[in-house]
Amino acid sequence: MGPKETNVCAGDHEHHICYLHSKGKVEEVEKLTDNPTVTCSICLVNANSPDNVCSPTTLGGGFLYSHMQYSKKIICESVIPETEAGKKKEE
Repeated sequence: MGPKETNVCAGDHEHHICYLHSKGKVEEVEKLTDNPTVTCSICLVNANSPDNVCSPTTLGGGFLYSHMQYSKKIICESVIPETEAGKKKEE
């Protein structure tokens, strides 16, 4: 892993949008995305604060959470449960 590795979560992952989304905490995530200032370079969701995402970058080119909140898609590989990871490898 080099210093430019972008798929590494820095910070308190349990408070990041991707983790909260995976736990179904839509209302909590909506509060963290209603006035975005940054975009996550991993999942491309726009967030209010760099503390809300794994890999914050300059705001732009990302998605509003409202466009993805009802998606069952995992938006961050680091939150895939082991059972899901096994299924993904088989596909």
